[in-house]
Amino acid sequence: MQFEYKAFHIDCRARRASDGHYVARARISRGPGSAEDRVETHDSGDIASFVDEADAISCARAWAIEWCDENGE
Repeated sequence: MQFEYKAFHIDCRARRASDGHYVARARISRGPGSAEDRVETHDSGDIASFVDEADAISCARAWAIEWCDENGE
């Protein structure tokens, strides 16, 4: 699931673990403000594990929004 939130682009996904559970992950990026700026990216790492893939993606979305609210300008 990809979406825009405030000045960020968020990519939420669920990684299938060896135990069959889905692990929530998110990648947050903010594009350059000018030609001299670079793209900033933040990877969540493994957030939490779920039996259902949709629950994992929902968790990643909530985590990413909270991160943006705390770290945005």
